Amino acid sequence: MPAPRDTALVVRAARLYYEQGRSQTEVAQELGLSRSNVSRILTQARERGIVEISIHDPDGPPRHHPAVEAALSARYSLREAHVVSAPRTPGLEAVARQGSALITERAAQVRSIGLSWGQTVQRVVEQLEPVRLRPAPRVLPLVGGHSTLDQFESGESVLRVMASRFGARAEMLYAPAVLEAATTVSTLRRESSIASVLEAASQVELALVGMGSMGMHSSPHIVEQMGLSEHEHAAFLAQEPVGDVCGRFVDAHGVPVGAPTDQRVLAVTFSELLRIPEVVGVAAGAEKAPGVAGVLRSGTVDTAVVDVDLARELLATT
Repeated sequence: MPAPRDTALVVRAARLYYEQGRSQTEVAQELGLSRSNVSRILTQARERGIVEISIHDPDGPPRHHPAVEAALSARYSLREAHVVSAPRTPGLEAVARQGSALITERAAQVRSIGLSWGQTVQRVVEQLEPVRLRPAPRVLPLVGGHSTLDQFESGESVLRVMASRFGARAEMLYAPAVLEAATTVSTLRRESSIASVLEAASQVELALVGMGSMGMHSSPHIVEQMGLSEHEHAAFLAQEPVGDVCGRFVDAHGVPVGAPTDQRVLAVTFSELLRIPEVVGVAAGAEKAPGVAGVLRSGTVDTAVVDVDLARELLATT
């Protein structure tokens, strides 16, 4: 091993090669050295810690943040918190990868899975790798259908895609999630074909749900579809809703919002969500913190999968 070179020379050679993208021949000409000497200098730069090389695989597993996970679990009384990020990758994609890995792991251990809808849930399902589970779990809807929220561009529903990835058959709920009249919801709930699916959905062992924030992404669509009158909309806002899960809204303290919106959603209830053994809630984006905090305070979510920016904002939320 040749004697260590002068540190200034090693740093200069490293900057020329790694920062400026010069070839070893060009570095040799610049420094008045042979190409073999430059090669040895660059080796010393790595061995002495002057240069550190990191490989960031954009398709690799997301990076976890254990300290933030522990703090988030403690703050919101979660069974588990998965706080992730990935280099040069949006938070939504990191959450989707982690969420799909978690659901795949859990799916092999349960007999039934419930699914809501939304952008983040859709991205999680897109990331699922095909795996043949035997026996295949039942895959059930926690919420009625919503053409703009539970379908891929191909027109295939999120529920069917998840079922196909696990070699299962989706059990569909052929009714809309949001209706304009509470009486219609009540009538549909009495239909045997709908009642049986909702009853089975309320008893799933594992649920994947999106955590929404008032006025963002799917939340405005939910309210819009209800066709609230001016008086009803005022009554809704007076309850100070901040977030939503399975089409149902909560305030900042996690208290479920009541009439008129609660009566116009065809979905499992808050009390039924609370009885599901594990509800995995997914969300991404720091801007969603107020709504997600409300959902987490409701106690409906046992395991949260969020990106690090959202997690830090949740910890800063009072």
